[in-house]
Amino acid sequence: MNQTNGYIKPLIITIIAVLIIGGIFAVVRSRSGGSFLVPRPNGRGEETKDDRVEAPLTGVLYSPSDAEKFSKIRPLGVMVNNHADARPQSGLMDADVVYEIVAEGGITRFLAFFNTKIPEKIGPVRSTREYYLVLVREMGDAMLMHIGWSPQALVAIESWPVRSLGRGNAPFWRDQARLDAGVAYEHTAYVNGKVMLEKGEELGWEGVSDTFVPYKFKDDSPLGGSTNPDVKKATKIKVDFWYPGDYTANWEYDQASNVYKRFMGYDDADKPLPHKDADSGAQLTTKNLILQYAKEIGITGDEKNRLDYELVGSGEGLVFIDGAVYNVTWSKASRDERTLYYTMDGEEVKFNRGNFWIEIVPDRNTEQVVYE
Repeated sequence: MNQTNGYIKPLIITIIAVLIIGGIFAVVRSRSGGSFLVPRPNGRGEETKDDRVEAPLTGVLYSPSDAEKFSKIRPLGVMVNNHADARPQSGLMDADVVYEIVAEGGITRFLAFFNTKIPEKIGPVRSTREYYLVLVREMGDAMLMHIGWSPQALVAIESWPVRSLGRGNAPFWRDQARLDAGVAYEHTAYVNGKVMLEKGEELGWEGVSDTFVPYKFKDDSPLGGSTNPDVKKATKIKVDFWYPGDYTANWEYDQASNVYKRFMGYDDADKPLPHKDADSGAQLTTKNLILQYAKEIGITGDEKNRLDYELVGSGEGLVFIDGAVYNVTWSKASRDERTLYYTMDGEEVKFNRGNFWIEIVPDRNTEQVVYE
């Protein structure tokens, strides 16, 4: 009897392996990290709608063959300048996730993460701060390109550590056309995303994190003519991080495409200016807009009055999706954990499949986020 059981177990394993290879079953990885088998819909190993793979940062569904192009790539973060003289920027329209946070004096700076699309021109590139690195660590232990760093960021890069392409001497160039136009030198540095990935491999950073926690996703469900009293519509959003002006972010909901169009600053007639990509001229948009309130504090003794943001812990915020607004809470258990967002009923928010813009706003300025 024992001898028979000894033959049966390897036989079963062999049969399962054959079924997977033959395409009758597929191995599916669960959210908790375990794996299980499911039958393919057609049982013939052909790629179908149900075979599609979720992109880890956006939830967008790709065929297995298309997913191969990014599934083994560690996310690339780039610090992108948002000084008024640095606009329009290159590459932001291809980012999977963009964070916008004040760097100094009410001037915001972007931390953009790329995975499914890697543009060949990203920038202008600027320096990093320690609180941006907290976000880098949670984003699949991403690698980060930056030019310069604060003293606090340098300590973090070397001690946490952080996969710093800036410290790894990754190449960048200056845009001569901008220099010729009289743009200040610090607003003219650019990088090639594909070259950044090659540099990451050279530094031994190939592969992806096996601890990254993706968000939960759903299919689009634009409100349209919905009259549900429990859902608050919000088609125009204005965010003054510190004060109105060049760094005011405005968003307008476009129902036809179910995205939010981005505006940055104002023209001479006080009309919001469309925020456009430098190379294509297309206006920047997002599927998911998050407003996260966090405590902003000055760093004691810092000679340049640099700031810090408390991004570990919990707080409140707003999520704008499908033309509606939802009050939420956020929670980040530790420096390396993912920031998760919850409804007021305690359920994890389900986002639309698509890109994210996350605005980190000082919690003292909640009244400066206005929507209608």
